Amino acid sequence: MTGDSKSLGLSSFGVASFLKAPLVDLGGDWSAEVAFLGIPFDQATGFRTGTRFGPRAIRDISVRMSSLSAGDRPGYYDLRSGRTKAVCSFADTGDVDILPLLWERNFDLITQSVGAILSKRALPLIVGGDHSVSFPIIRAYAGREPITVVQFDAHLDYRDDAGGVRYGHGNVLRRVRELPFVEQVVSLGIRSLRTRREDREAHAQHGNVLVPAWDIHAKGPDGISDLLPRNRNVYVTFDIDAFDPGIAPGTGTPEVGGLSYEQARRLLELVITGNRLVGFDLVEVNPSLDVSQITALLGLQIMVEAAGFVFER
Repeated sequence: MTGDSKSLGLSSFGVASFLKAPLVDLGGDWSAEVAFLGIPFDQATGFRTGTRFGPRAIRDISVRMSSLSAGDRPGYYDLRSGRTKAVCSFADTGDVDILPLLWERNFDLITQSVGAILSKRALPLIVGGDHSVSFPIIRAYAGREPITVVQFDAHLDYRDDAGGVRYGHGNVLRRVRELPFVEQVVSLGIRSLRTRREDREAHAQHGNVLVPAWDIHAKGPDGISDLLPRNRNVYVTFDIDAFDPGIAPGTGTPEVGGLSYEQARRLLELVITGNRLVGFDLVEVNPSLDVSQITALLGLQIMVEAAGFVFER
């Protein structure tokens, strides 16, 4: 029966790996086109903690879509396009081993872990954790081709310093932009009333692009498509609070007026199909604040859609 349930991808049996894909040793002998990595780190959170359990929540709900990794590269049939998408092999490489308080060590381990995935020529599909983890993730791309970072978020996360803190989840895109191989940051869905003038001005002075949520609501994703990158290597960092809290309550820093799922999905489609996706992270899912796993499900679906935009036939 064990063999049968595995081959069928039944969601209620076995270990809850991501999409029930093979759970592999990151440093071992494995190959896959997409590699899932969990980063259970929330030591840089400035408000409500709990995102360290984000990877577990995503894994738990992901078994509902376990058929994606069952059998021989099945993918999923996309009702919108009539195509088969996410036609790729998945592997779950486990979690980065996080120790409390040793944030610099943890950041180094994150960078090393992502580097190991890249050395296998797999596409990193990563779940945090708070948003600070995006800096050590993107740092792993040093020595490769320049990249553009596309940020889905309610907040700019562009403070240079917050009471002496420079590597918190409110500083992360500022630190990312300082990496010499990051050409630009394109920030989508920003809307927080706590945005500071100096951070907005620095964001613009550094050659970045900001598309606030209200412009997306007014013009639609296709109406702002000329502001999106084209023909570049893009890394997508997706903060779950880019969504409206009405559909994504499970996050520590919600902001009203967020994106709908259809808006975010279309923006992601434009970004990925118009460029070359080199990595993707989903951050700030806080299951202790979630309702009936709807935030985790939303995060999972946007990740699966991302893979679908890359691998389809």
